[in-house]
Amino acid sequence: MRAVEVSLSPSSLIIARLHPGEELLESVRQLSRKYSISGGLIVAIGGLKHLEVGVYKQGKYDVQSFDAGEGETIELTSAVGSLALDETGAPSPHIHVTAALPDHQPVSGHLLKGVVSPLAEVFIVSASGTLRRLMDQSIGLPALTL
Repeated sequence: MRAVEVSLSPSSLIIARLHPGEELLESVRQLSRKYSISGGLIVAIGGLKHLEVGVYKQGKYDVQSFDAGEGETIELTSAVGSLALDETGAPSPHIHVTAALPDHQPVSGHLLKGVVSPLAEVFIVSASGTLRRLMDQSIGLPALTL
């Protein structure tokens, strides 16, 4: 296992409230650009009207999509992930989620899309250094490069 010690001092905590219709991943990218965050930890909770999650199987994502009906919410009970920069220097969030559908059934997986409704609370703890997410040919996926 390769590990790199990353000092969190100085670090910052960005807290954002997302509004109906905002997309979670894109909002994290925008926050990263706005506050010049080049690596960190992401945590979020809230509600969604649309959710797309994937589970990695045999070299691709098995994707499922869920939509809340009128007056319903998909509860985003947990979202946790990392934030790094890709090979072009663009923010590359990697977030896994657990959610409760309107009928209380749980779903989880790699977040592909999450449209907020009625709100989401996002917390980003920035690291003092830069994290990179680059293609790892040995596994065929972009991965943190330490």
